[in-house]
Amino acid sequence: MLSETKRDRAVVIGGSIDGLLSAKVLSAFFDEVVIVERDVIEEDAAPRKGVPQSPQPHILLAQGYRLLTAFFPDFAEALTGAGAVPIDWGKDFHYFIFGGWVATDAAGTSLKSFSCTRPLLETVIRQCVEGLGNVQRLSPYRVEALLGSAETVTGVQCRHVRDKGEVRSLLADLIVDTSGRSTNAPKWLDKLGAHRPTIETVDAGLGYASQRFKIPDGWQADWKVLLIAHRPPKHHRLGYLAQVENNELIATLGGYGWQYPPLDQRGFLQEAKKLLAAEFYDAIAQATPVSEIKAYRSTANKLHHYETLEQMPDGFIALGDSVCALCPAYGQGLTTSALSATVLRNWLAESPKRSQPLSVGAFQKNLVKEVMPAWRVATQSDSGFENVKGEKINETLLDRFLNGYMQRLMQKSHCDSELALRLARITHMVDSPLNLFHPNLVMKFF
Repeated sequence: MLSETKRDRAVVIGGSIDGLLSAKVLSAFFDEVVIVERDVIEEDAAPRKGVPQSPQPHILLAQGYRLLTAFFPDFAEALTGAGAVPIDWGKDFHYFIFGGWVATDAAGTSLKSFSCTRPLLETVIRQCVEGLGNVQRLSPYRVEALLGSAETVTGVQCRHVRDKGEVRSLLADLIVDTSGRSTNAPKWLDKLGAHRPTIETVDAGLGYASQRFKIPDGWQADWKVLLIAHRPPKHHRLGYLAQVENNELIATLGGYGWQYPPLDQRGFLQEAKKLLAAEFYDAIAQATPVSEIKAYRSTANKLHHYETLEQMPDGFIALGDSVCALCPAYGQGLTTSALSATVLRNWLAESPKRSQPLSVGAFQKNLVKEVMPAWRVATQSDSGFENVKGEKINETLLDRFLNGYMQRLMQKSHCDSELALRLARITHMVDSPLNLFHPNLVMKFF
């Protein structure tokens, strides 16, 4: 007898973190979940060709961590066992902005997560997901097309990455595109005769350069994560340091306005000296490089407006960076991935039984509502730089007031740890941005 609550098969395009979290959710609603991944997946936590940002830092905000522990009850234990570094963001994070260091709380706070490399985090999540009995991975295969019609997507056609002659067709009740910034879904929809979404882009020309360092013996730093922030429109540079597994640091320099940091050792150190505070340079000057310097420059904010389509074919949805790819400087990506998986879970829980089609349009509308606050944070900040490409967000009178208000609060947080924690809770997406206007915060403005 067929289950009245589960459908037959779902296919996930892409086995990155977005795809893995989607597969976890789908496993509760489908008899079978197949992740189609183009990379060969190594057993150890190694960077993947299909994730070019792997060597760069990935910030797991407190809210993202809370959501992941809800999906995977043993998540903290698994990260700890893999060597990830526990972080108290109110105590262990040193943040330089608006001319000073934000106050920290020596007693500790509830804003906790972990710091680790992207490959380690992805490996831990993959092990949790692929341990599920009804989830399997098909790799290395690259999806080439959607099957079906403009009205209904019924599956995918994929080709083996190495044996080009091996082509497979996978039929499914639901196709989920989580292939990221490089998504070809709009082209695939176009070939079916379906509508394709418009794409909104805000590109401030940020480029990263990252290198790993061995932490020296006798290390005395009182931080685990350090950020020297950029500030539009004049301050184009940023520096980010994070302790990660294997007693190492990831050191990242960023340059906005296409002012990319150098990729040679001498130039990297000289660029570090130009930051607004000396702590970044002081840290890496006493540490030993253990990797090459890796660049990453695909940082434009991109929003695929699936929610505005008059009609989407049944059986197909998109989420993660395939819909909303954010500039990595704001550290929201992993948390929006977890939020998107939550939207997927809620949508499937509210959907009709297997004999009825899923309302994909409703999902895309729900998704964009969830990611829009993060989109506004990234695009409004990036629009503060000159020569932004794409649909630059023009500053309104209200924006000027809000920017001035935030700057005043951040400056006051240099000597007020309680205020710093309140602002951090908003940054970490634990509290709503509306909490900025709580009377206790408004009073600190004056």
